[in-house]
Amino acid sequence: MSLKDDIQAKGFHSEQEKSFVNLIYTAALFEANFNKFIKPFGLSSQQYNVLRILRGQFPNSMSSGDLHSRMIHKMSNASRLVDKLVEKGYVIRVVNANDKRNILVSITDLGLRLVTDLDKEVAAFQKTSIDLPSAKLKDLNLILDELRSSLG
Repeated sequence: MSLKDDIQAKGFHSEQEKSFVNLIYTAALFEANFNKFIKPFGLSSQQYNVLRILRGQFPNSMSSGDLHSRMIHKMSNASRLVDKLVEKGYVIRVVNANDKRNILVSITDLGLRLVTDLDKEVAAFQKTSIDLPSAKLKDLNLILDELRSSLG
């Protein structure tokens, strides 16, 4: 189905407008589908993102500020997300020995196991969500990288 049909639009003023709306609409659909997928595991997409970032830092901890700067959703409340993950036992907060005001966040063994257990299922979900040949995926990634670079 075309974007015009999906959002019941009469048309677009330009290809730029259509591309802009298409990106936002498609990203929202992907995010909604991923949230449906990840919800049975007791996570939101933002919580999953935090766990992946922390796994990449493991065994090191990272400050909340550094964590927030690496998140996909820059408007997310990293502290609230970390609170929920602490409650679930997936992450811990540690006081920085060098600066007591700086709280560090680290993934727990339970959090590592969860993310590792999800790897195959997430990969399968991604494969069914973006079922395109490798060459088209490379082109898509190059175009998206160019678009982000043009934002400043």
